Amino acid sequence: MTRIKNRFLRCINSGINFSDNQLDLKIRYNIINITILLANIGLIFGTVLNFLKDDKIGSAVDISAIVILLVTAYFLRIKKEHFEFISTIFAIEFLLLFNLLIVISEPSDLKHIWLLTYPALIFFYKGGRSWLVWIALLLITLFAIKLQPFYPIQYSLRDIIYLSVALSIMTVVVYVYKSRIDWGNQTITEQKDQIEEFARELEYKVQEKTKELQQLNAELELKVQEKAKELVKKDEMIFAQSRQAAMREMISMIAHQWRQPLSTITLQISNLKINSLLGHSSIEKTNDALEHISETIIYLSETIDDFQTFFHPHKEKESTDICDLIGRAINFTEPRLNVTDIKVDYNCHQKIETMIHCNEFAQVVINIINNAIDVLLDRNIKAPYIAIDHMIVDQYIEIHISDNGGGIKDDIINSIFEPYFSTKGKNGTGLGLYMSKMIIEKELEGSLRFKNTDKGAEFIIKIPLNTDISSKENSES
Repeated sequence: MTRIKNRFLRCINSGINFSDNQLDLKIRYNIINITILLANIGLIFGTVLNFLKDDKIGSAVDISAIVILLVTAYFLRIKKEHFEFISTIFAIEFLLLFNLLIVISEPSDLKHIWLLTYPALIFFYKGGRSWLVWIALLLITLFAIKLQPFYPIQYSLRDIIYLSVALSIMTVVVYVYKSRIDWGNQTITEQKDQIEEFARELEYKVQEKTKELQQLNAELELKVQEKAKELVKKDEMIFAQSRQAAMREMISMIAHQWRQPLSTITLQISNLKINSLLGHSSIEKTNDALEHISETIIYLSETIDDFQTFFHPHKEKESTDICDLIGRAINFTEPRLNVTDIKVDYNCHQKIETMIHCNEFAQVVINIINNAIDVLLDRNIKAPYIAIDHMIVDQYIEIHISDNGGGIKDDIINSIFEPYFSTKGKNGTGLGLYMSKMIIEKELEGSLRFKNTDKGAEFIIKIPLNTDISSKENSES
């Protein structure tokens, strides 16, 4: 069924492929071919009737008309560049054919009914304004055929006038209908052109915007690369300054650790000199003093080793007890605590082993304790203390470090973890809490936050708990 439909459509298109801009031409081809098809059907029917009536002249005329129409349709198919000329030939052929109907027929045959199709054919064949000439030519030929004295016809002058009026009415009707069709086609064409123009403008704008976006992306990528380089340099500078700050803290801690032993060594040496001057020295006392000095020197050496090991970053995690790490951090800050008479409340009530970068974690605890000591001293707090506690919460280890220093002021709460922010003036680098947060979040995959309590500030370190070690610990307990 689809194949038959496609063949029919190709037939009425005269086998020509029309573009979207040739819609009007395609319609004219269709109308001509459909008219030829219907006219041939009518002529074949007329031929059969004339044959039954033994009207040889009528049959010959019908057959001739069929042949003429088919030949003209053939030329329409092979000579598409001469469409206007061929359509004129068609118009003349139908004009002669309709006049011939008037000559060879009589009113009772009703063959004149075919005349009413002529306006529609002319409008679609010729188009434009030439239709008026062709309609006038048909009316003139009808009256000329009736008024010529050579061959009498069966139609009266009244019949011719009646046919002329009917043709005029049909002309007006077809003209209005054709005008509406042309107006609709013109509107469609205009809208199509507008849409195409809009599509071209839109495509142009899209291309322009695409170029702008590509340029913007290139510039943005360049800026991102520049900013990334700046951030890398900034991080390198921060880490360098952090190392310097850590070194200063280490030297300060070593000084606190060494102050008492060095005083002891100095005192021992002074006693040896005084006893030697007074003549009270003895080999036993000298040996005892030297042994005590040797033990003190060994202690100082071990202290250096501890600090060197502690401040060397661990690249691999170790299985360590949290209590031991917190205890080590407290021991490193103990000289400052003793001098300032600050109490540390810490009791290892629960052993917790986990995989962790030991020295980095201890460094964070030391930073927080040192900050608490600075606040307690700066604000001259009576009965100062630092409380440390740890617990397991949802597969995380939480270490709470709090003090009674009055807390952090509201106007700096959002800035304490920023680099280079310090409340210590020239004595502070502003890197302690920043580096502590970086270590906890990036190295230990945890979090560091704080809150103000009724008595002071509380820092909360949260790091993941190693499940395997936790399970082993629970089974052993």
